[in-house]
Amino acid sequence: MWFVDLAPLMDAGLVVSAIAEILGVIENAEEPLQDALEQTLRERAILLVLDNFEQVIEAGVAVERLLRAAPRLKVLVTSRAVLHRYGEHEFPVPPLDLPDLRNLPDPASLTHYEAIGLFLERAVAVKPNFALTPDNAPSIAEIAVRLDGLPLAIELAASRVKVLSPQGIIDRMGKGAPTLTSRIAGAPERQRTLRGAIQWSYDLLHEDERLLFEQISVFQGGASLDAIESVCPPVSGADTLDELASLVDNSLLRQFETEDGEPRFGMLETIKEYARERLDHRPELLATTRRAHADFFADFAMRQSEQLTGYGREPAVAAMATDVENLRVAWRHWVNESDLDQLNKLVDGLGLLYDAKGWYHATIELTTDLLSVLASTPSTPERAMQEVMLRTSLARALMAVNGYTQEVEDAYAQALELFEGQRELPQLFPVLRGLASFYNYRAEFEKAAHVGEQILRLADAQDDPGMRVDGHLLLGASKAMRNDLQAGSDHLDSAIACFESQGYRSGRFRLGNNPVVACFTTSALVSWLLGYPDRALERARRAVGLANELGHPFTLAYGLFHTGFLHLWRREPDLVMERATGVLEVADRHDLPIWKALGTCLQGAADAASGRAEEGLALIHHGLDLYQGLKTPPVFWPLLLSVQAGAYARAGQAAEGLGLIQEAIEIIGSGAMVPEFHVLRGELLLLHPDNVTDAELAFEQAFDLARTLDAKMSQLRAAVRIARLRRAEGEMDSAERGLRRVYESFTEGFTTLDLLEARELVNGTS
Repeated sequence: MWFVDLAPLMDAGLVVSAIAEILGVIENAEEPLQDALEQTLRERAILLVLDNFEQVIEAGVAVERLLRAAPRLKVLVTSRAVLHRYGEHEFPVPPLDLPDLRNLPDPASLTHYEAIGLFLERAVAVKPNFALTPDNAPSIAEIAVRLDGLPLAIELAASRVKVLSPQGIIDRMGKGAPTLTSRIAGAPERQRTLRGAIQWSYDLLHEDERLLFEQISVFQGGASLDAIESVCPPVSGADTLDELASLVDNSLLRQFETEDGEPRFGMLETIKEYARERLDHRPELLATTRRAHADFFADFAMRQSEQLTGYGREPAVAAMATDVENLRVAWRHWVNESDLDQLNKLVDGLGLLYDAKGWYHATIELTTDLLSVLASTPSTPERAMQEVMLRTSLARALMAVNGYTQEVEDAYAQALELFEGQRELPQLFPVLRGLASFYNYRAEFEKAAHVGEQILRLADAQDDPGMRVDGHLLLGASKAMRNDLQAGSDHLDSAIACFESQGYRSGRFRLGNNPVVACFTTSALVSWLLGYPDRALERARRAVGLANELGHPFTLAYGLFHTGFLHLWRREPDLVMERATGVLEVADRHDLPIWKALGTCLQGAADAASGRAEEGLALIHHGLDLYQGLKTPPVFWPLLLSVQAGAYARAGQAAEGLGLIQEAIEIIGSGAMVPEFHVLRGELLLLHPDNVTDAELAFEQAFDLARTLDAKMSQLRAAVRIARLRRAEGEMDSAERGLRRVYESFTEGFTTLDLLEARELVNGTS
C-alpha cells in the first residue's frame, strides 16, 4: 500500500507529481511524467491511497488514466466530494450511530453506540480515570447527538474532559465557542476546529453553490426538491438540481427519502449552523429567503388542508407531518408579521394535523397565537366568529391536556359571551359543536340537546352528512342521559346509519374524539342498559376497530376507555385490563394526562374485578388523585365514584363504598345510571347482615326506576338480587314472577353472566 497525502495541494496539476514522488518515479525530458507513471504501474499489483482529494477533484481524469493503463492497480480515494469518474464505487461514511435522548438505555447499553464509544475512547486518552456513570451518561449522550455523531466533532469535544465535565462541555458549546478545538500539535488546520473542517468544504464551492448552501439553512427537518426550487430560485442561470448534486457530493447536504420514496434534502445541525451564520452576513438574501419559505409553506398547508378531513386522509397527514417543522417556522414568521391572511392559510391544516397526531400542546400554542393576532386587527363579523371558534378550540385542547380546569371554563365562557351576540353569523356549526361539548361536560343536557337540534337544522339546510352525525350524537347522548334511553338510542342509530351510508368528513377546528367512534361507544353503553348485550358488544368492537383505523390518539383513548366500561359491566376483567393498558399506552405516548388518570382508574377496576381488590383500590385512588388534580368535568365524576365504590364492595369495605355511591346518587339526581347505583348500594348494604332490609329496599328502588326508564338490564340485575333475598326468606313466588317477566323480555345476550344468573333462578337451579 502506498499513501499519498494531498492535503497541502490546491492545484490539481500537482497530483501526478505527488504520486510519482511517493512511488519514486523520476520525470525525464524524453517522457511526460504521466506516461512514466503509467509505465511503472502497468504490471504492478498495488493499492494506492489518495487522501484529501476534494480540493483537487479535477485530477480525477489523471487517476482514471492510471487505472486504465494499469489493470492490477487499485486506488482508494478519501474525499468529501465524489469524483464522478468511470469505474468509481462510492462508499459513503455516515455519522456514527446515536442513542435516542428521549429513551436513553442504561449506561452499560449506552456504550454500544458508536458515537458514545468514540467519546469515551478519546476522553480516557486524555484523562485515564474518566468513566461513564449514571450521572454523566445523559450529558455525554447529549454531546454526541448535538454534534450529529460526527467523529471529528466528538473527538474535539472529548478532548476537553481534562478540564471540563460533560455538562460543562455542553454549556460551552455554541457559535464561535472554542470548545471544539484540537490541541494536538501538528494537526492539519482544517482539523483543528469543527468550523475549520466545514469551512474547508465551503471554500471549495462555486459562488452559486455557496448561495444555495446558505439559503437551504432556513429549512427545518429537510426539504423536498419542489420546496428548495421554489424558495431558493437559481441565480446567474444556474441549475438548482446540479447545485444540489454538488452540495451532496461535497458532503454538505444529505439526500434521503420519505416512506413513499420521495427525495428530500437536509443538513446536519452542525453544518446548518455554519450555513446560517454565512446567510446572516447577507441580510437582504436572508429576508427574501425567509419570506419565500413562509409563503411556500402557507400555500402548501392550504392545499393539504382540503385532504385532511374525512377518511383516506393518511397521505395528507403524512405530508404535513414530514414538513411540520417547516410549517411551524412559517407560522412563527407570519405571527411576527401579524399577517392574518397568511396565518389563515396555515391554521386549518396545522390544526387538523395537530389533532390527528394528538399534539394538543401545539394546538394550544396555535390558537393562542392566532387570538393574539386577531386582537390587533379591526373587528368584523367574520373575525368575531373566528374568535369564537378559536376560543372553543382552545377550551377543548386545554381540556384534553389539563382536564376541566378554571382556564377551560373561562375559555368556554368567553366563547359563549361572544357567541350570544353573533348567532346569525356564518360558520356556525363548529361553534355550536364546541358549546354542546361544554354543556355536556357540565351535565347540562337540556342545553346540549337544544344545540343538537340547531345542528340538525343546519345539517338539513346545508345537506351535510357529517353535521348530521354530530347532531344526532349530541341529541342521542343528551336524551339518554335525560332519562329517555330509547329516544337516545334512536338518534344514535340515525347517526350510525348516516355514517354508514354517506361517510363522515371532519370540518374546521375539529378537536377531540371522532364523533363516529363516540356514536358507537355511546350506543354500546345505551344498548346494554336497554337490554341488548350482543348489540352493545358489536358496537363496542366497531368503535375500537374504527379508532385503531383512524390512528387518532385522543379517539383511540376515548374508544378504549368507554368500551372498557362496557366490559366492566359485562364482568369481563381480562378485557377491561386490555382496554385500560391500551388507554395508558396512548396517554404516555402522547402526553395526555386526562387519559392517564382515567386509564389508571380503569386498570384499578380490572384488578378489583379479578379478585385483587386492594391492588385495584390503590390504583383507583391514584387515578382519582390525578383526575381531581385536573378538576374533572361534573358529567364524569359520579361514574368514577361508582367504580371506586364497586372496588370497596369487592374488598368488603362497606362503609367507605356506601359513602361514595351515595355521593354519586346525590350528584346525578336522576338519569339512566341511577338504577345501577342503587343496585351497587344494595350490594354494599348486604355486606352486613343487619342491613338486609335496607338492601332489599335499595334493589326494589333500582327495579322501579329501571322499569320507568326502560333500562331492562338494570331491571334484570335488580330483580335477580331481590329474588335471591326472597328465596333466602322462603318468599320466592312474587319475586320469581317479576324476574321471569323481565328475563323473558330479552331477545339476545343469553350467554352473558347476568342472564345466565337470571335463568338459573327462573329455572330453580340456583
